[in-house]
This record gives sequence, C-alpha cells and structure tokens, in this order.
Amino acid sequence: MKKEFIYISILLFTLLGCEEILFEEDITDDIVTLVAPSNGSQVESTAVAFSWNAVDQATSYRLQIARPTFENATQIAEDTTITATNFSTTLVKNSYEWRVRAQNSGSQTIYATAGFSIIESEDFSARDVILSSPQDNIILNNASITLQWETVTDATSYRIQLLDESDQVIDENTSSTNSIQLTFPEGITKWQVRAENNTQNTLYFTRTLTVDTMNPKKPVATTPANQATLTDAIVSFSWTREVVEGSTEFDSIYVYRNMQLTDLVTKDQATSPTDITLDTNNTYYWFIKAFDEAGNQSEASDTFNFTIN
Repeated sequence: MKKEFIYISILLFTLLGCEEILFEEDITDDIVTLVAPSNGSQVESTAVAFSWNAVDQATSYRLQIARPTFENATQIAEDTTITATNFSTTLVKNSYEWRVRAQNSGSQTIYATAGFSIIESEDFSARDVILSSPQDNIILNNASITLQWETVTDATSYRIQLLDESDQVIDENTSSTNSIQLTFPEGITKWQVRAENNTQNTLYFTRTLTVDTMNPKKPVATTPANQATLTDAIVSFSWTREVVEGSTEFDSIYVYRNMQLTDLVTKDQATSPTDITLDTNNTYYWFIKAFDEAGNQSEASDTFNFTIN
C-alpha cells in the first residue's frame, strides 16, 4: 500500500510539473513599461540604447523602430525579437517611434510606443560619424574598397585610418567628401573615420573587414581511382588539398552520369572522405572544387570516372 502511495505521488508531481512547463500564464492584459528613450526625448547620439521593464511570464520581446512614425513610416529601421529587456543600435539623425510587446508561447501584450528624435550635439567633438559601408566584419575578395559614411554637419574634412591587427596605423588619408576608395592589405584590417573642422574633431568610429584575394588550391582526387570498377553502390570519395591562409575554405563534390558533364547526379559541400549512394550498372564522372568565404574558388580537380557493376 505504501509503495502504491509513493508511486501515485510521483506520478501526480510529474504531471503537475509538465503542466507548469506546457501552459504559460496569459499575459494579454499586462503592460510593457518603456524606460528609455522616453516619449518626446531628444538623443544627442546616434548610438541609441533602448530599455524597458520586464513582464512576468514573458519569454521574449518584440522590438520595432519606425522612421518617423509607424502610421507614416518611410522605413522600419529595426524589427527584432529578443529575450533581454534592452537593445542597442545605431540610427541616423531623424525622428523615430519605437515600440515593444511582451510575448510567450501562448499570448502577447499590446505594444507600448514612444517617440523620440536624434539630434546632433551642439558640441562638434561629441558628434557621431555613422559608417555606412562596407558592413562590419565583412569578408571581401577585392582589395580596392570604397568606404562611405554619413555627412557630419559643420565638418570640413574627414580623417581615415587603416589599422593592422595590433592597432598600428598602416595608412592615413583625408577626404572632403563622405567617401573614399582605398587599397586594403590581405587579411584583417580595421578602418576608422573621424570628422574635423578648423578647430575640433570627433572621436574615431571603427569597423573591421577582411580581404582575401587568394584562390584555394586545386584539389587532388584520390578515390575512387580513375577508371575503377566497383561493386558496392555506396561509394567512398576522398581527395586532398593544400589549405591557403585566409578565409574559411570548403570543398564541393560534383558527380555526373556522362563524360560531357551535363547530366548532374549530385553536387554537395563535403569533407574528405565522404560516402555517396549511387545506382549500379552506371559509369560516373566526378571532380572536386574548393571555395572560400570571400567568394574565391579553385580550379576543378582532374575529372575521374568509375563504373559500378
């Protein structure tokens, strides 16, 4: 009898625990309280930090930012779902509305909305330089790159620096416009821009990019050997390739059913060795090509053929 009581108690506890996990509280009538930027506020920085109070039983929050208002939006500058109660982004000088709703798997609150505007600081040295392109941490296969940023009011020129991975300046230029074309070295480089006038300058604003102009090495196909005859429909392919320093490299395998390489059977990103199941009583032609994150590609390996009886 005692054992039966213990078993029933454990079963009830388990069921109640599952119910608490599966059925979250309805938060439809709860209210999200926005903290900052407050309604009608003016922000003297393009780097804006948003914050709001947590809602009990909410598992995430949907944040949206419109320019200038949601009713007359010319742009939705942000639309994201996060679990935190704060979010930071960079916006250009303009008027905005932002709103947040709390949500869980079964319900959501109404949006709480506030309007604010971004203005330039009266102090020139406190103004922001908003970098436009290329985007941060991009990987490119062209060393000649055009840098662009937003115009800063009262700026007469802009100073542009390139820094190596040790933050040493390796190139410095000035521009009277909000763009410049520069030649970057191979590898990771920081680029930064500050605005200047006759008496003052802003802080530098920085992004990072990687230049990789090197093609991966030509792969060498190894097995199945050229003109091999196989009996197993599961074919193990292998190859070798020398790795080139730079962005991440990967291989793709191509298998065709004809010598002209027009009847493609399969094409997949793969690592050596890799197994592929093919039909028997056919002759196949295969090769490997290598690619990297920058968009470079190797020569194709020599094309091998084999037959499965």
